[in-house]
Amino acid sequence: MELFYKIVRISLWVLLVLGLTSLFAFVQKQEDEILCSRISISIDRNPTIQNFFVEEDAIRTLIAQRFGQVENTPLKNINVNYLERLMYSNPWVAQADVYVTINGDVHIDIEQRQPILRIINKDGENYYMDTQGKLMLWSPDFTPRLLIASGNIKERYEDWSKLSVNELINNDTLKTHTLLDDLYTMARFILADDFWSAHVEQIYINAIGEIELVPKVGDHTIIFGDPEQMTEKFWKLKIFYKEGLNYTGWENYDTLNLKFKNQVVCSKVNYKPAIKNKINTSSH
Repeated sequence: MELFYKIVRISLWVLLVLGLTSLFAFVQKQEDEILCSRISISIDRNPTIQNFFVEEDAIRTLIAQRFGQVENTPLKNINVNYLERLMYSNPWVAQADVYVTINGDVHIDIEQRQPILRIINKDGENYYMDTQGKLMLWSPDFTPRLLIASGNIKERYEDWSKLSVNELINNDTLKTHTLLDDLYTMARFILADDFWSAHVEQIYINAIGEIELVPKVGDHTIIFGDPEQMTEKFWKLKIFYKEGLNYTGWENYDTLNLKFKNQVVCSKVNYKPAIKNKINTSSH
């Protein structure tokens, strides 16, 4: 009797395995016959920026040119990994995720790279820097209003576009420090503070490599000097703005010098650096 029950249990397990195998095979066959019903594209980007670097039409055109027809194509013939890699051929894509659903939809979720700084080097070359400190191509088709860095900036896009600032700093074999590091640090500091985001329009590197700032309000120049003690310099300038200039008047000084410890040295002189000619941030 015990042998009989053992045989019955084994038989039931065999039937169960065969049933599941048949079911999986049937489901797989059904999935293989499913056609792609549509491509759904979702782009995550900063809604405050009016001009977008990644447009849905451009993504669909890229797929049509490099992959071909997707709608009405069997899901088994759609290489999701290839489509995902294809998204990164767009230089403004930061992150891409491609997946299919059981109802035949192909979903493409894209995160757009976010520029935080527009750089114009000493040769007039334009490019952007994103939130990760990586350089981005400049395009006349996109004109986001950004903080601008200009002046005696020697770094060219082609020389520094492969790695981000963070990667250069943290990679033992590539570890190096460039002016781009300082621009990135200062841009992040300014944009992280509502007060400075509202007050600083441009970062300028003068002929001797020192940092100067162009304010949005007033016609004075802020001589920042080197990027050392950045937090302290911005703190004492904020105090001077709130407790000094609001009482003495914005028009009384041409320059505010932050290079001296624990003080802001003000002067009214005929100091006319190139920074005085403000760049129009709404074009080019």
